[in-house]
Amino acid sequence: MNVSPIRISLGIAVLAALAIADLYKNGRQATRWREYAFLALCVGVAIAYGILNDLITSRISWEYFYYGKDLAPIIGPQVPPDPAALQFQAMRIGAGATWWAGLIIGAALLIANNPSRRMPRLKYSRLIARLPGILVITALCAAIFGITGHHFLLNWISPDFQDFARADLWRPHRFMTVYGIHLGGYFGGAMAVVYGISSVLMERRKGAN
Repeated sequence: MNVSPIRISLGIAVLAALAIADLYKNGRQATRWREYAFLALCVGVAIAYGILNDLITSRISWEYFYYGKDLAPIIGPQVPPDPAALQFQAMRIGAGATWWAGLIIGAALLIANNPSRRMPRLKYSRLIARLPGILVITALCAAIFGITGHHFLLNWISPDFQDFARADLWRPHRFMTVYGIHLGGYFGGAMAVVYGISSVLMERRKGAN
């Protein structure tokens, strides 16, 4: 999923407008702006992770991006491709692949912290404190899947993987390492959502006792 800077800017502008309207209408009682700021933070953290992840993985296997992400029409037929052009496209892909994950994670934490008569709400600082753990879970799963992919233990997913591994095409160990890292990142993100929701609910229950 790709995302352009224009779309990100428009999204931020909409959230900012809603936050300003909430402040204007409710004054000190306004709470929406805090929610929007938290969502923006989660999206920003996710984008930073995606960019860093793809900058690293594009160095491991340029083939994964050039062939797997079909970048040839964009950066030209030269192989190996120009490193600067490849890294720029990797950054674009990384941002486009992770911004929505940050939005989902942020929304999940906010929903888990919704007002309840039985449990107190957590401060936003306590929600923010979950973000490092979410990053660790995601990165750990990515590393594990990367090792798995390096040893061709993910080749069962597609006959194409089996074919180019047998043909020793596109430095297959490196290609599958990066594939595993990306797949593990998505799996880790899903696990991180579960961790975030459960940890918020557990802390809220403790506060109710």
